[in-house]
Amino acid sequence: MATLKEEIVSIARETGVDKVGFTSRERLEDAPPSGDLGYILPSARSAISLVAALDKAAIRTFLGKEDQMTHDNEHKVSYMKLREAGEAIERLLRDRGYEASFPYPNFEYRQGQPLMTMAPPLSHRYVAVASGIGWLGWSGNVITPEYGAPISLASVVTSAELEPDPLVEEDFCQNCRLCVATCPGHFMSMKDETEVSLAGRTYAHNKKASNLRCLVSCSGENGVRAPDAKWSTWSHKVLDLPGPGDDEAFARRVLDCGKDPDHQLLGALSDVEKLELRDWEQFDLILGTVPVTCGNCMLVCWPDMQDRQENYRLLTTSGRMSKAMLVPK
Repeated sequence: MATLKEEIVSIARETGVDKVGFTSRERLEDAPPSGDLGYILPSARSAISLVAALDKAAIRTFLGKEDQMTHDNEHKVSYMKLREAGEAIERLLRDRGYEASFPYPNFEYRQGQPLMTMAPPLSHRYVAVASGIGWLGWSGNVITPEYGAPISLASVVTSAELEPDPLVEEDFCQNCRLCVATCPGHFMSMKDETEVSLAGRTYAHNKKASNLRCLVSCSGENGVRAPDAKWSTWSHKVLDLPGPGDDEAFARRVLDCGKDPDHQLLGALSDVEKLELRDWEQFDLILGTVPVTCGNCMLVCWPDMQDRQENYRLLTTSGRMSKAMLVPK
């Protein structure tokens, strides 16, 4: 007869999830507040990490600006897989007499925090690392041995006692810092670091600037590192934003640019943390509203270093977008 863990893994595989891991509440006791399982479920004893890997062929054509929408659609489908698996696992656990909760995998933030904290109710990255899914890289993304960083994550929290999986022993980041070099918003530091404790280990990653820098680029409101840059994201927009080190000037510039009809989305970005998701229909609406234009820090980071370098080459030789066409390479 299958164990509860085996049943959970089976459900995840049947719904298209690529990797499953298990962790305990104790492993996350030293984590930052967003690693507290009890915030999601007071009776929590365990959590399940779910991984949907993104298609590498679609990533390559996205980075090289040959095809935006195949990766965009596939990225959205990854969340659909996670939703199907998470809801099914939640039902299974409840049917077995346990409490369980499947929080949204994105777009939800804790209320009452300082501006641009963007702390989720539960960090799916922290759960993943503590579940043996992968290593926390310099970018702050989870890097898996099998897929690298191009993955979507979700978690199920439960009162069931589930044996934690072994942690990943090898540092798969390798500190190449290509993630930093691909960020058009100067969100990540090349040198400055901070630390986080997970499952009895300390992981160092870059000391990030204001989350607004990431929002502006990943929303498509800015596509370049500098106005004279030779390459862009899939966004044609140029805000001429202050470089690293002055987040206040950055925020003022963003507010000023928000008055431009071509940058109407900027006004909503400052209120993104106030969003309280009502249901999955609202989640799907948000997911489908803005096409994927960036995510470079995650997409370039494959397990093999030569692949990372090729991804970086594709991105940085892909030219710049204009409203009408891709500027020739």
